[in-house]
Amino acid sequence: MNNNQVLEQLLALAEEREDIRIMVLNGSLVNPHVSPDRFQDVDVTFFVLDVSSFITDQSWIDRFGEVLIMQTPDESPSQTRYERFAFLVQFAAGHRIDLTVRPVRVVQEAIAEDSLSLVMLDKDDTAGRPVPSDETYRVKRPSAFDYASCWNEFWWVSLYVVKGLRRNQLLYALDHVTIMRDMLRQMMAWDVGYRTGFSSNIGKAGDALVNHLSNQAWQAYLRTYPVADPAAIAAAFETLVEQFCVVSRRVSEKSGNSFRDDESKRIRDAFSTLWTSND
Repeated sequence: MNNNQVLEQLLALAEEREDIRIMVLNGSLVNPHVSPDRFQDVDVTFFVLDVSSFITDQSWIDRFGEVLIMQTPDESPSQTRYERFAFLVQFAAGHRIDLTVRPVRVVQEAIAEDSLSLVMLDKDDTAGRPVPSDETYRVKRPSAFDYASCWNEFWWVSLYVVKGLRRNQLLYALDHVTIMRDMLRQMMAWDVGYRTGFSSNIGKAGDALVNHLSNQAWQAYLRTYPVADPAAIAAAFETLVEQFCVVSRRVSEKSGNSFRDDESKRIRDAFSTLWTSND
């Protein structure tokens, strides 16, 4: 079943059931900047009269095919009533549906929260006709607190990487390299934001950064993904520190936030002195 057929089936279900009042298509299928491919999921929200009815009787899922595996991330053993409930369903035939059920009364709020919203069905003419865009997902301008928090987390975690390498705890070091890379990605996203007037969306994992970085910068970023080898982790660590210093300084100049050069130098000096011996 291709995505067009999936949408037809979803629309048919929404039209058949009286308790489904509005159907909204979300995600990459309505993103004007995404090139369609066969790996796209169908992200849909049903705005309904009774959320619980979809939870207690899930037989409606069967009409879309054989379920390979499913997740219900909102489910809680201690909860009996839900304001939203998501069904993430991978079907054996290859298609996937991420369907969220929410009360009708929150439709305006939900559409305002997610600019990638296309109203497919509106039985009561209450949802409006929003024009889908990726505005919600674009890089946001950092506050002074945002910048300081990112800066602090990067340098704080850097010491854990050094500790892990000195102890030969490679997995521990890798876990904290990942956090450092997340902070670098955030700083890089802000840098791109300032260069593009905060009109860019870099994607969930930052893949779209490749469209905004020089080849040299992109290759340097890729080198921060090391294997579980001490030399590789140490090299990635050095690249992270080097790149973070460069990018965070650039963002500080554009945002007006303070670049604490003295602090970064003290921490970098500490890399060679902390945990080196017992004396």
